[in-house]
Amino acid sequence: MPQLPPLTQQDCAYFDYVEGLKVYNYTRHVKQLLEKYEEKAARFKEKNGYPPSTMNEAATLIEPEPLYQFACGVQHNAQHLMWAAGTDSLKPYRERILAQMNELKPANPLGQLELHPDMDLPAWYVEHDIHLTPGGYWGDEMLGAIYQRSVSMYSTCWRRGRSPQALIAYSRSAPKRDYRRILDMGCSLGGSTMALRRAYPDASEIVGIDLSAAALRWAHLTAEEQGLQITFSQRNAAETGYFAETFDLISAFLLLHEEPPDVVDQTIREVFRLLRPGGHVMFLEAPRYAVLKPEIAFLQDFDTRGNGEPFWGPFLTRDLPALLRQTGFVNVEEGPLDFDEPSYWGSAALMRTGEFQAHNRWVTRGDKPPVEG
Repeated sequence: MPQLPPLTQQDCAYFDYVEGLKVYNYTRHVKQLLEKYEEKAARFKEKNGYPPSTMNEAATLIEPEPLYQFACGVQHNAQHLMWAAGTDSLKPYRERILAQMNELKPANPLGQLELHPDMDLPAWYVEHDIHLTPGGYWGDEMLGAIYQRSVSMYSTCWRRGRSPQALIAYSRSAPKRDYRRILDMGCSLGGSTMALRRAYPDASEIVGIDLSAAALRWAHLTAEEQGLQITFSQRNAAETGYFAETFDLISAFLLLHEEPPDVVDQTIREVFRLLRPGGHVMFLEAPRYAVLKPEIAFLQDFDTRGNGEPFWGPFLTRDLPALLRQTGFVNVEEGPLDFDEPSYWGSAALMRTGEFQAHNRWVTRGDKPPVEG
């Protein structure tokens, strides 16, 4: 991938401010909200004879609080500031970075990049700026550089950097089997796909698919630079166009909550179609609301209204394990990823409830039944 220009002192100060603002908002404002909630919940129980047990009941105690309204405003504007800080740090170098991206195309690539310029992108994808990303994930060919710069603030690690070990641990969490052909759905800039290649170096093929051509270009350049053999292809996870029963393992890392409910259903059916009998699927998402305390679920639902995630709430209110079973999967399980990072503060999405919670990395998995006999 292109070498990004060094940050100026002003850029560093801007990044520190944005990251610090996000962390302060969660560790102070949201924690205070939860402390106040405990008092209000006790009064609720005294009055009604039972504690708040639904998101709506929790909302009646939290939403009217001025501090909640303020915290939501801070988070929303901090997200805009994050993208502005990253974009502004690269703006003077835009043409140089784009030229470098063209120059870096390897003559003898290890992997492949398959783009489809005439592909019709779904309306639900282009109508929303996912994560409040200016222009969405598809509208700017500089997406890879901007994302790399900006999301380090979202992950609250822009100065110390971020280890890929959590992604690798997730990749290795699949049952111990011989996975020859592996598909990563909604691969974005390829971090999860590269983790799969590191976790399964002997796999004959690792494929990452996404709707964003800009993201895939960056992913391909990054994988080539790191010596990782991966095919990146511009495809729709709900209708990939691949032959049936051609993958042994399929992963989707933070994909399903970006899709409307009907597209989630299509994606699950497509996964079932693509897996060979006995194949495995795993999804990493935030925990569904039903497994959380009502006040925590309500706080997590901020993204639906304030972070460019219109399908976040509709997805997390669903029962993903039940959907997998209805589709035909067996051995369906869900639970937190068994991986702890004591030194990691947590990304913004994992701190919605005041502090980093390792269990917010929630994995749902299942198998396609093997052929009998």
